Amino acid sequence: MGYQNVHEIRLQELRSKHRPAVIAALEERSKGLQAWRDSKGLASKLYNFKQDPKSVLVDSKASLSNGSLSRSESGSSNADEVLVSLTGDGEVDSVQDLQAQVLWLKAELCKLLEEKRSALLRAEELEIALMEIVKEDNRRQLSAKVEQLEQEMAEVQRLLSDKQEQEGAMLQVLMRVEQEQKVTEDARIFAEQDAEAQRYAAQVLQEKYEEAVAALAEMEKRAVMAESMLEATLQYQSGQLKAQPSPRQVNQDSSPEPPPSRISLLARPFGLGWRDKNKNTTPEKSPEHVNDEKQSSTEAKETNSEPTETKVQDIS
Repeated sequence: MGYQNVHEIRLQELRSKHRPAVIAALEERSKGLQAWRDSKGLASKLYNFKQDPKSVLVDSKASLSNGSLSRSESGSSNADEVLVSLTGDGEVDSVQDLQAQVLWLKAELCKLLEEKRSALLRAEELEIALMEIVKEDNRRQLSAKVEQLEQEMAEVQRLLSDKQEQEGAMLQVLMRVEQEQKVTEDARIFAEQDAEAQRYAAQVLQEKYEEAVAALAEMEKRAVMAESMLEATLQYQSGQLKAQPSPRQVNQDSSPEPPPSRISLLARPFGLGWRDKNKNTTPEKSPEHVNDEKQSSTEAKETNSEPTETKVQDIS
């Protein structure tokens, strides 16, 4: 997490740049490890020298008598190398000088070992601090990433809630539209039924109207027939009035006149124009002739009263 910007080209550059230093550091560390292993032996020798310096001197004399010292594969200490270089020729001035040199070298070696140990501890502390810094950096990056993820999660939750609200509103709108569509469908069905009922009523009314028109036409025909018959009757009566009165009619002058209201329902409207016309065309008559006409009209009325009544009943 702390090295997000590292890629292959960057690694190649860092490798070519720091590879020699790393190799040198590894070699130095391996040498230091070997020296640390040898330092244990030197420390034990130093302890033995402090406890019994004669035994150490005996060992050094034995090594001098052998002629030369060789370096082992595990490596020797700097003090031994110095001793070998000093005693390589086999010429030793005195045992006291050698002892003093050995003691000084051992003291220097102890100082170097202490410094090396402190340097190793310091390096370990620095490495631990570096790891802590890297961890802290990683923690910061992780915390920043967690905050970013939390913000994204909050945004996603907000969008989800908005979408749910939109879905709820859309569902309500769809339900309302469905209800309105159902109401509209019911209204349409009711309107169709009402229109069908109105069409049926109109058809019935049309049939009744046609029947009434037919009945009215029939009544008009009957009225025309009755009017024509009435006109014919009136013409016949007028013809009878113009004729001479018979002795029978003279004997019936004293009889009371029947009420003329029996035929006045249809005779007066239809015969009004004809009577007016006769009034305008007939000449003036004498009183005797008028009396004769009255008697003949009464007789004609009596004779024609029954047929007119039957006609009126048929017309009604």
